[in-house]
Amino acid sequence: MSDHIPDLTKMISKTPRTDRQPVVTVAFQHFVKIGFARQLERQLAGANKRIKELELKEAELQDLKKWMEGR
Repeated sequence: MSDHIPDLTKMISKTPRTDRQPVVTVAFQHFVKIGFARQLERQLAGANKRIKELELKEAELQDLKKWMEGR
């Protein structure tokens, strides 16, 4: 067992994957490599597509539920 108490003053990042990537600094701005950025975009697009599919399925199930209750 550890007696370590986490440092509560440290912020937990909302972007840990991006934070772990090497960055290129240009004019005091930090950029991740384009391949990594594209990977994130593809994953985001896939996740958004899946969310839309699930929302449609939910609507279908709600309609089926209403139909079954009305029988």
